[in-house]
Amino acid sequence: MIPKILYLRNFASKVNGASYNLQEVGLGKALVRKGFDCDIVYYNDRKETHLEQIYQHEGCTLRIIWLHGFKFLSNSIYRDVLKDSFLKAYDLVITTEYNQIMTYLLSRKCPDKLALYHGPYRDNTHALIRKLYDAMLLPKVTKSLRRTYVKSDLAKRYLENKGFNNVITIGVGLDRSNVEKGFNSDDNSGAREENREVANELRRIGDRPVLLYVGVLEERRNIRFMLNTFKRVLQRHPACLLLMVGNGRKVDTDRYWAYAQQLGLTDSIIHFPRVEQRHLWQIYGAADVMLFPTQYDIFGMVLLESMLFRVPIISSVNGGSVTLIEDGVSGVMLRSFSEEEWAGRIGTLLENAELRRSLAEQAFLTIERMSWDRIADDIVSQQRAQPMSSNHVMQSTQERGAAT
Repeated sequence: MIPKILYLRNFASKVNGASYNLQEVGLGKALVRKGFDCDIVYYNDRKETHLEQIYQHEGCTLRIIWLHGFKFLSNSIYRDVLKDSFLKAYDLVITTEYNQIMTYLLSRKCPDKLALYHGPYRDNTHALIRKLYDAMLLPKVTKSLRRTYVKSDLAKRYLENKGFNNVITIGVGLDRSNVEKGFNSDDNSGAREENREVANELRRIGDRPVLLYVGVLEERRNIRFMLNTFKRVLQRHPACLLLMVGNGRKVDTDRYWAYAQQLGLTDSIIHFPRVEQRHLWQIYGAADVMLFPTQYDIFGMVLLESMLFRVPIISSVNGGSVTLIEDGVSGVMLRSFSEEEWAGRIGTLLENAELRRSLAEQAFLTIERMSWDRIADDIVSQQRAQPMSSNHVMQSTQERGAAT
């Protein structure tokens, strides 16, 4: 029998794989390549369940189960998953975030085959509920998990301070298949599929220097700070453009655009509310420097995308930057939110093409180290050290590896 893994995204929000590089899908594909069948559960706000087969490799399959869940705050509680008849089909169950109700419920239902893959490294919201969870439920969770994986060393310290033991940092990978869909495989020309609207807008750039921001437009991402910093950059580099990709709540975006107009930046900003993954090569290809001034981010997939497309990064301290960036070698990581310091470091990069190239090349080497296949190997090797509930699982995986 083919060993089978269940991977739950417990947040009660709908996802869109066309515009975002979904971590669950990237890891799921890698696990399939290692000889597992893998099902991913995503939240569905409709009553009916929808199955979607999205990937196959040598007889193994990755499916998405769009499953209705009961929503409580950011939690999604999947009653169907908690049924014995559902869980018995799986040899390993991966749950996301220690404080999600599903993590606690699964620790009661199937502790012998439950692994946690956690990302947050700060108590951000619902402080009272978090305290109640930590006091009443957390001790039972920490005693029940077979393995605890985290996305960054910041998350590792966070969980250790809450009483978790044997926490393993495995990071986050990048599913290249989404961003590399721009290549036209129907011929050998190496041509890429182009979004004409994006291309037409980018033609106005010419040879002007370009700063890039990709992400949601919200307070957590420090948009006003970035606009203030850009204003300072223009004093030294008046031809510079800020290329922004992303959208947000209308109340937020209206405020940001009004502020940009107040600063006199409107003519120096190019904005795309949304660009599909397969067209991101056009965006990154136009950029000289990527800006990631977020106040908080679990990881930041745009950091990996920037590294893949060889765009040097200036980032704040966050889960992704501390994992990926060696300051001054593979990027720039700034610990303060000083507009003067950020503008100065941006100016230095814009004026030094060789430094930009060096940072970008060193960052590109990080992509191989942070691949989903390497992360899947880490998970599989850890499970070999502590065999899954079915005795045949690791033996079957090893036999598959020997056969290839």
